[in-house]
Amino acid sequence: MLAAIGTTKLLILVLGACGGLGVSLLIMRDPRLGLILTACSIPMETAGRVGYLTEHLALTVSKVLTVVTLAAWVIHFALRRIRFRSLPWMYLLPGFLCVCALSLIGGAETKNGVEALFRLSTTVVFFFLVVQLIDSVKVLNICLTLFILVSGAFSGYALVQRFTPRAAFNVRYGWEDKGDRKSGVERNVGVGVMSGVNVERSSGASAHSIMLALNICLVFAPTVVLGMNAKKGDARQLLPPILLAVFLGTIMATYARTGIVLIAACVALMVKRRLIRITPAAIMVMFAAVCVLAVAAPKSYRERVLSGAAFSKKETSIATRIQVLDAAWRQYVDHPFLGVGYGNRYGIFDYFTSYPDKEHAVSPHNAYFQVASQTGITGLVVLMLFYWMLHRQMRRSIAEFVKLGRPDMARVGHGLNISVLVFLVSGLAMDLFDKGMPHAWLVAGMCGAYGLLSAEMSAAKAGEPNLEVGPNDATAASALAMG
Repeated sequence: MLAAIGTTKLLILVLGACGGLGVSLLIMRDPRLGLILTACSIPMETAGRVGYLTEHLALTVSKVLTVVTLAAWVIHFALRRIRFRSLPWMYLLPGFLCVCALSLIGGAETKNGVEALFRLSTTVVFFFLVVQLIDSVKVLNICLTLFILVSGAFSGYALVQRFTPRAAFNVRYGWEDKGDRKSGVERNVGVGVMSGVNVERSSGASAHSIMLALNICLVFAPTVVLGMNAKKGDARQLLPPILLAVFLGTIMATYARTGIVLIAACVALMVKRRLIRITPAAIMVMFAAVCVLAVAAPKSYRERVLSGAAFSKKETSIATRIQVLDAAWRQYVDHPFLGVGYGNRYGIFDYFTSYPDKEHAVSPHNAYFQVASQTGITGLVVLMLFYWMLHRQMRRSIAEFVKLGRPDMARVGHGLNISVLVFLVSGLAMDLFDKGMPHAWLVAGMCGAYGLLSAEMSAAKAGEPNLEVGPNDATAASALAMG
């Protein structure tokens, strides 16, 4: 057996095991280190297969780190070294999980439903784990900064792949179902309104290029905030403009029309929150850039992204999505209260009979229609209430940090809040809640921790150190001193 493995691979395996053991011991000593490493590892899944530990299974570095970090947190909690921290609105997420479980009663696809329910359960655990371990401003800033930097590095890698011939692969429908995950640049002929035009779009390691675009949009506003919070004359001020250029270049390389819309939404929200200003000079630069793209961009890009026909109802993918949305709506009308069952992937074919390939599941391409059709109005209301309360908490916490004289943390709050709002906007064109989406739930967990930090620091300043929800391993007063 050892001969079959090979000496080199065996050596790598042994070194990896020793390194993993050492890191695990450090995480057991301080679970916050595990969260920081997890925040660094999540973007590794954006491009290439760097974050994947196996060839055909979705076993990633981030998943292993999350399990080890969770085990470390449980040990520390059992030894009463840390306390459980939460806010009442956070329990709406486990409430949504319960609704999803109820929706499976009498469901036609029990196996798919149970698998989807398990993924959602791990998502809920991950959200609360992030909330528990970000117990100071320092930890929040470290996690967010490293998350942005690694995201920039792997987005740049995805951009470089666009110009690397060996990175291209032919599109093959259903490759996710068969476990043969590919990465790089998806080569697709005859996409959308085009006929016979070769489109090569960066897809990272995800099922679709739009996922790579969404991951970029989630860190776009926090990257701007990172530059704003850097001190004048600090070399770190140069880093955000470089990252933003990489992000925009990768968005273009994905050929993702939704990504362009999300970036526009992100910029609009940043203008509304007064994080950036749109000057006449900036408008002229953007107009000139569009003009250059209209002339210099490849024909496939112009036809797919810049032409009006690409956004019309006659465009193939848009026409199909309209039909699927109609099917999802009729599916919801027939099962309005608890839906057809969470994770029901094939039931939509009872309403979408014209779809040519029924061997592979199709989705509504809309998170809200998806949740409504699978869990009914009950699940949709609970989930939307969770995000509404999260948004309200963020606005209150931002105001509290302003009162505390921490404009830097107020800007961080705006950046995180915008990321969540952009995620919700993306739900109009994507299915989000049946996938792991670790990027989005890391940001959501940071928002929850941000709300706790503002409450704890406000109470500490008011002379109320004995809080029901105090930070881990420290008093509220020490939390105020950090950062």
